[in-house]
Amino acid sequence: MSNKVIQWLNGELSKEEASQWQKGFILRLLSSLKRLFIMAGFGALVGLGLSLMLPQKYQAELMLAVDNDENSGWESLLGQFGLDIGGLNPGGIFEGESLVQLLGTKYMTDRTLLTEVVINNQKQVLANRLLPHTKWGNKSATKDVVFTTDRQSFTPLQDSVLMLLSRHMRNKVVAASKPDKKQSLIWVKASHQDKHFAKAFVEELVSNTGSYYVESITKKARANLNILKKEADSVETLLYSNMYRSAEAGDINVNPLHQRLRVDQNRALVDLNVTVALYGEIVKNQKLAEIGLRKQTPLIQVIERPIFPLNRNGLNWWQFMLVGAAFGASTVLWRVLQIKL
Repeated sequence: MSNKVIQWLNGELSKEEASQWQKGFILRLLSSLKRLFIMAGFGALVGLGLSLMLPQKYQAELMLAVDNDENSGWESLLGQFGLDIGGLNPGGIFEGESLVQLLGTKYMTDRTLLTEVVINNQKQVLANRLLPHTKWGNKSATKDVVFTTDRQSFTPLQDSVLMLLSRHMRNKVVAASKPDKKQSLIWVKASHQDKHFAKAFVEELVSNTGSYYVESITKKARANLNILKKEADSVETLLYSNMYRSAEAGDINVNPLHQRLRVDQNRALVDLNVTVALYGEIVKNQKLAEIGLRKQTPLIQVIERPIFPLNRNGLNWWQFMLVGAAFGASTVLWRVLQIKL
């Protein structure tokens, strides 16, 4: 930029000098109008070309809340008496940032890509929907790869392509974040040129994460409950058997001179009382185990789901053209300002 321009901007020129400079600038600008329009049109065409080369991406956003409720006072009171009903989220594996990291793991991404969804009234595996939109979809070696929901039957080529798709999703498409560390709100976002894929992937990712929570966290509690149910059934059968034995022993008329015959009657009564007490304890523990299992059920509440129309990322085609035209025109204006008038 010339010294005259700097002086004019700083107000250092006199009125006569400023007027002379402005007249000269306008004359030079008018003489460059043809070149200015040509460069603006060229920039607009470049912007249009960029908009075609960079397709619009749609962003699907889903917000969920995680319940990190701590043990209440009555649970601590039961613990003092040796009673444990199990707390929510044992070990804190699904607490805070752990859930955010879980949403971005390869395991959850692979599992979601191999989920079958209904899009436009057609059942599709998400990986098959994604592959044509990637650089591997046009290669002769991978364009005919078809995925199914049965991972065990995959060929080495299918495993390799799925690994590439999973990496692509985690690096460029999906993201999970927890903006406010003090709140239990988590945002899961997916940006893709296929709006149906972006929406379906986000919803299935959260759904599969909840299923994984049930499969892993409640596994031990469910096993304990099943054991208690089997024990309750066995003790219940034994209880009924002891009841019959006690009744049969009571039906026997015992001679008062032969008290030894009351031994079997008393033994049957003792066995019955022991069985009743044992059955009561098992039923109590079974109810506590059921409460503990319910407390360990995933408490992941979806607050906002992606709904069409989805938000777009980046600029529209006409915005690309405007930016390109402005850039082209600015090059001419800059050249005019560089000329010493």
